[in-house]
Amino acid sequence: MDGVVLVKKESGITSHDLVLQARRALNEQRIGHTGTLDPLASGLMILTIGKATKILPFLNHHSKEYICKMQFGYATDSLDITGNLTEQKKFNHISYKQLKAILDGFIGNISQIPPMYSAKKVNGRHLYSMARENTIIERKPINITIYELEILEYIDDLLTFRVVCSTGTYVRSLVEDIAKKSNNLATMISLTRTKIDKYSLDKANTIEMLKNGKYNLISSYDLLSFYPYYQIEDPSDVYHGKRLMLDGYNQDIVMITYNQEVIAAYQKNETDGYYYSKRGLW
Repeated sequence: MDGVVLVKKESGITSHDLVLQARRALNEQRIGHTGTLDPLASGLMILTIGKATKILPFLNHHSKEYICKMQFGYATDSLDITGNLTEQKKFNHISYKQLKAILDGFIGNISQIPPMYSAKKVNGRHLYSMARENTIIERKPINITIYELEILEYIDDLLTFRVVCSTGTYVRSLVEDIAKKSNNLATMISLTRTKIDKYSLDKANTIEMLKNGKYNLISSYDLLSFYPYYQIEDPSDVYHGKRLMLDGYNQDIVMITYNQEVIAAYQKNETDGYYYSKRGLW
């Protein structure tokens, strides 16, 4: 079995737990995933199966859409309701118009400091491991992009918003930053990932559907379509890892295809203009 399957993750389990469930349901050990979701979060995950696990390094450019619910008035060490209370402050209520202006200010290219309770690694260790040891370290800001940020509901001290953002965005940190801009504290109380690139949650399968064999596999050819494709007539050179001169291509990474299958990722060498095999995907 080779391909990609969209799966709905429920709140309360880790992304690794979901992979283990999928392995048992499909009786397949070669399953990987892209885009980790925290245990609190639910929503869409992309699982790669069989030889499709080879494409994981090339799936880090997908945009993501989330629905987030946050509550003003208090903060926790993890920036969400699973953490320990660190501070409380009476909610400084602002108008819908003021709140919209604050959210609009985050749209575009911005920097963000990764939260301590995150899977990001520093010096080979996950930040959340250090946080559990009460070790707080300085984190370097990362550059992210917020494409869309929309208020869905604003009632009393509760705000629900939709955000479309680049890979690497921490929505919990966005919640904290929104609160700071409004002179408040806030905590994320729920998060659902509704889209990854062109794939949406309403097309996702449940673990039960995997068990019953009632699911659809997506090909690597479809999933990698945001890369430029180069259709090759004879794949022999590619299978032997030989360099290629791809006239008319200037992109850094080009996917080599044969018979509607992606068989390799090639990367351009600016020195000689040739493309060299970065990874075989057959």
